[in-house]
Order: sequence, then structure tokens, then C-alpha cells
Amino acid sequence: MQRGIEMQSLHVISDLHLGGGAGFQIFGSVAELVWLIEHVAALPQPGLHTLLINGDFVDFLAEEPSLPFDPDGATVKLDDIWDRFHLIFGALQKLVATPDRLLILNLGNHDVELALPWVRARLAHKLTGGDAAAHARLLIVTDGTGVRCQVGSASVVCVHGNEVDSWNVVDYERLRRIGRDRQFGLTPEAWIPNAGTQLVVDVMNGIKRRYPFVDLLKPEKEGVLPILAALDTGAHRKLLDIAAVAGRRAWDSARMRTGFLDEGSAGADALQDTYRPLGVLGSHDARRKSQMLLTDVEAAWREGMAPIDLVRGTQAQQLGFWSAARDFFSGKPRHEVLREALEHLDRDRSFDPATPDPTYRDLDAAMGADIDLLLAGHTHLERSLKRNRGRGHYFNSGTWARLIRIEPDLRADEQAFEALFRLLDGGTMPALDGARISGGGVASRELVLRLNTVVVVEKTAAGPTCASLRHVEPAPPGGSIELKHAAGAAEWIGA
Repeated sequence: MQRGIEMQSLHVISDLHLGGGAGFQIFGSVAELVWLIEHVAALPQPGLHTLLINGDFVDFLAEEPSLPFDPDGATVKLDDIWDRFHLIFGALQKLVATPDRLLILNLGNHDVELALPWVRARLAHKLTGGDAAAHARLLIVTDGTGVRCQVGSASVVCVHGNEVDSWNVVDYERLRRIGRDRQFGLTPEAWIPNAGTQLVVDVMNGIKRRYPFVDLLKPEKEGVLPILAALDTGAHRKLLDIAAVAGRRAWDSARMRTGFLDEGSAGADALQDTYRPLGVLGSHDARRKSQMLLTDVEAAWREGMAPIDLVRGTQAQQLGFWSAARDFFSGKPRHEVLREALEHLDRDRSFDPATPDPTYRDLDAAMGADIDLLLAGHTHLERSLKRNRGRGHYFNSGTWARLIRIEPDLRADEQAFEALFRLLDGGTMPALDGARISGGGVASRELVLRLNTVVVVEKTAAGPTCASLRHVEPAPPGGSIELKHAAGAAEWIGA
């Protein structure tokens, strides 16, 4: 059985989203991330210690010009990101210069340009300075296969998580061919962005310039969209564009289910083999029928059929902002419209690390029962759950981006909620960062959360391998940064 690289410890983080200009950045924990990198570099136990950034390390979609895919401008954007976050990259340089350390970068869906050979080479050279020993301590995985490793007795698989998300699936084979053809001086085929990327570039980036909270608030569908509907009637047109983007999502969803994500290409068979473990390939007859369906869907899409007609029964009909948009015109105060529209958030468990979500269910079903630890990111919501298959465990490393949560006590307090509404109505990122909220008898707390989640997998001195969800917490006045266990998150202990 495949074991992968053997390690003494593994620290996994994801969804840093380093990118964007001033006021447009959702990452805001430079000191804490530098501390974590230095912490891994300084671990005293003998053996290999690894830091794995499990997707969305940098965020090309947050850079200007905002493009779904930018093979020509990606190296310039990378250099700009490097300059803006030079303290973090400097710490990573020191990490790969340290013996018995390994830095692994796994591709996400906001940093797909890292799969292009010239972009990947640029990053590797900047991190290692051309030093061969440092280069051997850097591994960049860009083909969608994820990372397999062994920590003590535990077998570990790390994937970003977008592999089972039809909004954000990446066509790795097409990406490879584009990189190859450009290297060979040929005219590459067109890159077709997935629905999530198209949504970010065509819709959400524009809204984010007016309302920066849209990248911070979770859950998106149940929270962001009703708020936008109540804040700005001009946003309704943009929100309607989401339904059009959903047409692309429906196409990708069907292609994922049937194994035809890259159908009709020279690499189709290879890509089908890649997706076979994810359970998206059926019988030969099912594939033939699915191919006919996909042909019809694509033809309808290209002929201009209303996208909503292609996605009946999908997420496009459940976006949650329609009632708020309707009530806005009834004459009610906007904050009251919104407070009522968000009543369902009182039952939301997005921030509960023990609550199963679709990414957990789909990835758990996709992986063999012999995988002890299945690690993902992508959702920005940390998780620690026992696997349904086998005796292993699933962790989601959440995000290092800022987060906002509207808690039931705050929504129930009319005055406190009105104050929050005014803050969200055009509040800048610095204003959100510095805001404190209170309500429902709960003490004042910061509006913006920085959970800075890390999944730590380590071989203990006593023998068994342990894995846990932890937070890198900012230094209090006069104190120091600390790595603490996440409250309410189960720990996994191997044999």
C-alpha cells in the first residue's frame, strides 16, 4: 500500500488567500503566520517536520486586473503579492533553508496559475534562491492528486476540497495542456473558468469593493445574499447574475458526476482514471447516455438558453435573497427586513466543528477506508469528525482569512443588530477590523474573527500518532502568540 513521505510531524493550514490591494485583503494575520512558520522550523524533535499549505495559498483572483485565468500576468501578480507579504515569504525562505524541514504547497482553486511551469518556477526560485538543498525541501503539487504521507503509524491524505465542489472544480488536464502548449510555442486552447471563479470575477469582486464583508461572512448563501438584498437595491442586478453563472455550475456538476470533466480531449481517458476514485464514473452504458446528455446541455448553453432553465432544482433557486429583496419594497426599515430574513441563522451550525457538511460527506465517501486522516480546506469552516468509512478521522483546516459570524443573541437584539447593519452598510475593511459588537446580554467582542486554524499531526514520544485542530491565537497585551487546541473539536489518537 502507498505510504507516501514519512514524517515526524505535519502542520496543515489552508486558504490563506494572500492577495489583493489595501482594503481588499481578507488575510490579516501576518504576525501569527510568521510565528507558526518559525515554530515549525524550530521544532526540537528529530525527524522530518512539514508545513503543508493545502490550497489557496495566494489569491490571483483578488489581484488587478481581475481575470479568471491570467497566464501572461501571473508572474507579475506573484511578485506583487510577494512584496506585500514579504514577512511571510521571508519566513518560508528560512523554513526551506532548515535541514529536516519540508514545505508542501497543494493547489487550490484561487491559485491555479501556480500549475503553470513558469509561475511555479518563479515561486520556487524566490523561495529557495536557487539553492539545490533548499529546493529539495520544497514540493509543489499542482495536478489534483493531493498529498499522501505517513506520520508515525497514521496514513494521511490531504486535498484542498474543491475536488467535490461543482462550483469550483478545476480541470487539471486542460490546465496541464495549456502550460505544455505555451511552453512549446503553440497556441493553447481556451481556459474555461468554473462557475465559482466566474462568480468571483464577474460578480462578487465588484460587490466586495462596496461591501467588503461579503468575503468574510459565513454562511454565504444564508447570510451574505439576504444582507446584500437589504443593503442595496443596485446589488439585485448582480445577484441575478449569479443565476446565470449557475448554468456553468450545472454543466460542471453533470461532467463531474459522469467523468466527462474533460470529455472530447486527447487526455480524457487519463482524466477519467483520475476521477474514478471519486465515484463519478458509472457503467459503459451510463457513460454513453451521460455523454448524450452533456452534449445537449452544452448545445443549449452555447445557443443562449436562459441558464436558470438549465439548473431547475439546483442551488440557483435557493439563494435566499428573494424574500429580503421583496420585503425591502414593503416600506419596512432595512435593518428590520434583514433581521427577519436572517431568522434561520439562529439554527445555523456552520461554525460547529463537529457538524457534518457536504464537503466532509463527499470526501469521506471518495476515499478508501484505510486512510486514517483525511485533511481538507476550501470551505473556510474548520471541522473535526470521525470518518464514516473505516476508523479514521476528517479534519478541515478552515482558513486564515477573516470571518464574520452573526450569532443568535446579536440578531435577537434589535438595537445591537441595527448598529451592526450600519457598520456593514459600506463599512471599510479597517472599520470592520476595529469594530466591537455586543447584544443579547453578551459581553462586547470583536466582530471579525481570526481563527487561524492549524491541523497538527504528530508522532508522540509515547508512540501513537495524534491529530488535533488548533488555533494560532494573537498575542494579548504584554503576552505572546500561542498555539491552542480548538474548543469543541475532537482529537484523534491512533493505535
